Amino acid sequence: MTIHINTDYSGISPYGLFILLSIASGITVIFRLCIKRGITVKKTLLLLALIPASSWCCACLYTFITSGGKRIGLASIGAAMGVYLAAILVSLIQPGTGHRNIMLQNCTFALPLMYSIAKLGCLSAGCCHGIEYSGPLSIKYSGAEAEVFPVQAVESAVFMAIFIYGLKALRKHDPDSVRKIILLSAAAKFSLDFLRASHKHIIISSNQLCCLLMISCLLTAHYKRQKKANSND
Repeated sequence: MTIHINTDYSGISPYGLFILLSIASGITVIFRLCIKRGITVKKTLLLLALIPASSWCCACLYTFITSGGKRIGLASIGAAMGVYLAAILVSLIQPGTGHRNIMLQNCTFALPLMYSIAKLGCLSAGCCHGIEYSGPLSIKYSGAEAEVFPVQAVESAVFMAIFIYGLKALRKHDPDSVRKIILLSAAAKFSLDFLRASHKHIIISSNQLCCLLMISCLLTAHYKRQKKANSND
């Protein structure tokens, strides 16, 4: 069964609506987590006010840098960096003991949800679409001849599952919940990037390099903590 998606919109593009919904959903989750975990309302509102502009600027800057200055557009990894940057800026503007780590953690829990919803926007617009594929649930966009793999829909489902897992881990007070979410997200992003049409003739993309770097840093930090803990025993 092939799914036909019309990208010739005469009115408001669904892509923009999904991006706005993604930001609104993430902000809602971060707000609730911050209040629940002892961050003041004033500091939380400042964080929420900075997130949209910070994520937008970093997303565009990331695309500009990775394209060698040839284009400017939204990129999920850049947007995630912007969310974290907003948390760091708030902690510098209004210092508080342990607040920076809590805000960064809260952002980590919300990011998979934001990415999941944003990918539905990509699915509706046809951007970053999948490789040519004519099997079940293939996608055919208006004006395109070939059918493609629904990689955006798969990403949306995978990251929604990561988001739900993260909330469950948080409720169970899993001390490694943040590290697990980042590792799962980086691994999923790295793997699914192979299914994009843009990955053709590319051994490894800039997004995948960032994911590998993130995984390496987390595993190295975990190894050092374990080694230190064992030496203290």
